[in-house]
Amino acid sequence: MINLKKILENRELVKEKSPLIHAITNPIAINMVANAILFQGAKAICAEHPDEMEDIVKKSDSLSVNLGNITDSRIKSIEKAVKFANEKNIPVIIDLVGIGVSKLRFDFAKKLLENYKFSLIKGNGSEIMALSGNQSGAKGVDVGDKDKLEGENIKKFIKISKVLSQKYQTRVLVTGKTDILVGENKYFLIENGCENLSKITATGCMLTSLISTFLSVCDPIEASILGLLILEISGEISDTNKPYSFFVNLMDNISEIKNDEIIKRAKIREGKF
Repeated sequence: MINLKKILENRELVKEKSPLIHAITNPIAINMVANAILFQGAKAICAEHPDEMEDIVKKSDSLSVNLGNITDSRIKSIEKAVKFANEKNIPVIIDLVGIGVSKLRFDFAKKLLENYKFSLIKGNGSEIMALSGNQSGAKGVDVGDKDKLEGENIKKFIKISKVLSQKYQTRVLVTGKTDILVGENKYFLIENGCENLSKITATGCMLTSLISTFLSVCDPIEASILGLLILEISGEISDTNKPYSFFVNLMDNISEIKNDEIIKRAKIREGKF
């Protein structure tokens, strides 16, 4: 069983070390991503010019790459950044935004995964279906109804994620109403969150940045659990029928949420293969 109290100690470790977190994300999300990182006590940089990747990555403690709103320049930057991160043994997360609806993004994701090492693959149900070679029901960058993580689909996605984890020698996070986190010989189901998290932009990108922040001080499973619980329980606390009030409350709670509140509300189930 996981020791949530011990995992939460990594929050203080981030504040002590103030790591530099490099996030190559899409422009829609940059402000929210950078603030989510800063709120944890880390430093954020969202550089994306290809010619500065070597300098910046080698000074960073963690890297996340996001395939949303992809451009020629960002494709070059992402591949360069991942290459330099691998050379320096810097942990890397790939967020498979939109690969279920875009052949360009799908092909690029496959190229990266087949040539470089990632600490974590993250995607929604439709993106993970696409990566696994199955038909994706993606609605743009959002999950399609047939790929939602509920009912019998949960068992199916645990199996799919295990195969991907073994194929790419990494950990896999499938996000949804129930989040599925797959490690080497066990998996976790996290059932926190609220519907409003899917109704404002960039919450998935913020989750990636939160996980990347904690990945600078702990392993991918602990980092993913921390990022999920901070974002999703903050969402529960912030919940309101006024979308922008929810957004403001969410950002405040991501910054201020206490460990005791996380422990009290956390809904995690653990299974073994």
